[in-house]
Amino acid sequence: MTSITIIPRDAPPTREASLRVSVIVGSTGYRRVLITLIRSRLPQAQIEGVDPYSQTMRGSGIEFGTAADVIVLGGIGTEAEALSALQRLRAYPACPPIIVLASHELSPMVPELYAAGAADVLLKDALSRNSLVESILRLTNKSVPPANALPRLYGQFIFEVDGERVALAIDGYRPLATLSANPQAQVLLVESSATGSRSVVKVWLSTPVHDAVGAQKFCERFAYFSGLNGRSVVRYIDAGIAGSWPYVVLEFLAAGDLRRRMAAGLAIESSVKILNGIAAALVDVHAGGFAHMDLKPENIFFRAEGADSTIALIDFNISTRIGDVSRDPVSGDVMGSPFYMSPEQGRGSPIDGRSDLYSVGIIFYEMLTGERPFEGENSTQIIFKHLHGEVPLLPKRIRHLQPVVDRLLTKNPDERFASATELMIALQPFLNVGGTHPGNAFYPGDNSGDKGGGASSS
Repeated sequence: MTSITIIPRDAPPTREASLRVSVIVGSTGYRRVLITLIRSRLPQAQIEGVDPYSQTMRGSGIEFGTAADVIVLGGIGTEAEALSALQRLRAYPACPPIIVLASHELSPMVPELYAAGAADVLLKDALSRNSLVESILRLTNKSVPPANALPRLYGQFIFEVDGERVALAIDGYRPLATLSANPQAQVLLVESSATGSRSVVKVWLSTPVHDAVGAQKFCERFAYFSGLNGRSVVRYIDAGIAGSWPYVVLEFLAAGDLRRRMAAGLAIESSVKILNGIAAALVDVHAGGFAHMDLKPENIFFRAEGADSTIALIDFNISTRIGDVSRDPVSGDVMGSPFYMSPEQGRGSPIDGRSDLYSVGIIFYEMLTGERPFEGENSTQIIFKHLHGEVPLLPKRIRHLQPVVDRLLTKNPDERFASATELMIALQPFLNVGGTHPGNAFYPGDNSGDKGGGASSS
């Protein structure tokens, strides 16, 4: 653990409609992330982003932040830079309180930064949104810091990035175990240094904050999904910047994922209820103009045990704006899980919410039968079958659900359910009778064969 003496967190979060915050940071991507993090906790605040090196401003432009209620001063890499910036800003008679975001190397110089006029000092490469916002609120409420400030504890996290081991610090959490790791992100089970409660930390290793385009995509996703406040998606507890990368702190969903429930065996009634819950979650996702693009049993969690538990979707790492293409910006490769991706996703075509519905169809078939409808030895073979393979028939005992599967898995998006809401409407007869045949014309039921190697019409 590393500690740094700062003002302790003691102010409850509030919304200040008239609060003016000036974020003075030279890096476009870092500045965007900071503004997004602040706005997620203070949505009514007026937040101004200032590039101190813009050629459109007089001199360095740094004086433009002095009209705010509080200044967040970032991009500080050396002691000389910090002291010079503080001196220039503090020269203005009405200069507001200044929060300095300093590099980790400047930790020993914190007393000098306070002496030079900093109202608070946070680490720019171990930055917590909650710590930053609570500092803003304290300073704008003109709270007097206590004489003996408490230390803030930073957990040490070790990651592998491009084949190299990297040590990062994250405010307020210590690592317990790695849950998943890939070039896109690392996900860890963590424990709160203050309360001992468990959460999940996800570090977006594919999106360094100095990458303006990548940072913008992170900001768009974070702003929307964190704003859902846990409704149908995992709840966001905190977020910030660790080293060069953004991270989020998420609720720990101890009830587990859909893969675990499938392994234990699912009744038909439970499968239909879960499908309806996934569709309800997708209504919220699609309402924000996003498609999830990586729906699979491992990304569908439950908030409690039991058949009536609510669904919480996770992993929006490759969620895509409706109308865009889900491709890796560097390699150009199609992104997603081959077993569950739609034909249009596999082709690299523009997508919308109906692509998620196709993925849901694969998941539903797997819940019902214990098998995926399309298998292959590699990604190319699997994607080819999504593009050209016929949908297998369900076993005879559940053949009445075939029309739902067929409509979800049709190759042409225009022939699928038009929306997650439409899917929920179609499922109502099954929900009312416990997953059995509803006995109406929309679900005729096919009694030929039991499992069958043939294909249904789609």
